[in-house]
Amino acid sequence: MSTQKLKIIADGSIIAISNTKAYNEILKNQTSWTWKQVNEFLLETNKDNLIVFQTAWDDEWILEFFINQETDMTAFRQFEQSIEVTDENLYLVNWTDLTSSLQFKNTKLPDKTNDDLNIKIPNGFYRVTVKQLFDHDNYDYSSENKVSYVVELISELLNPDIKAEKIIWTEDFPNNDSKFLNDERNEMDDFLDELLNNDKINTDKSIKSPKQVL
Repeated sequence: MSTQKLKIIADGSIIAISNTKAYNEILKNQTSWTWKQVNEFLLETNKDNLIVFQTAWDDEWILEFFINQETDMTAFRQFEQSIEVTDENLYLVNWTDLTSSLQFKNTKLPDKTNDDLNIKIPNGFYRVTVKQLFDHDNYDYSSENKVSYVVELISELLNPDIKAEKIIWTEDFPNNDSKFLNDERNEMDDFLDELLNNDKINTDKSIKSPKQVL
C-alpha cells in the first residue's frame, strides 16, 4: 500500500488521470474537431485509458493517490471508473495538455512541463474512486496546502469495466457538431468563461505557485 500527493493547476476546471502510453498509441492529431468528436475520443476511444472530470473551479489542487487502499474520508461527492495500467505509470494532466495533444502534430501526453506528475503503480486493471472532500458551494473554501481530492486505486483481476457517459461532474459540456477548433467563439468559450467568472465572483484567491510534486 502506498500514497502519493500531486499538485496541478486545473485550467478550464478540467483534469484527467491518464494511461499515457495507451492514449498516445491511439492519438489522432488533426486540425479540425467537433465537440462531439472530442467527447467520443476522450470517453469512448480512450475508455480504460483516461478518466476526465471537472474540478469545483479553476484553481491549483492537491490530489492524494491511494494504491490498493480504501479510505474512510468523507466525500462531498464521488464517482467510480475503471482504468488499465500498462507501463507502471499513470499521469495527471490538465485541459491544456489534452487539447494540445489533439491539435498539434508530434504532441503527446504527458507534456514535458508536466511529466513529473506521475504515479508509479503496478500494471493491471483498477477500480478508481475519486472523492471531492469539500463542499464546492462553500465559497470561503481555500485549497491552499491541503488535499482537496482523493483518488483510490484498487487492483482487480478482471476489468471492472466502469465507463463514463460524459465528462464527470459537468452538466453542459459541449457535445454537438459545432467546431472545437474555430477562431469564432463557441460553446466551450462560453462554458469556460462562466466557470472563470463564477470563480472570480465567489472566491478571492491569491496567485499560487507553479504546479509541482509534493
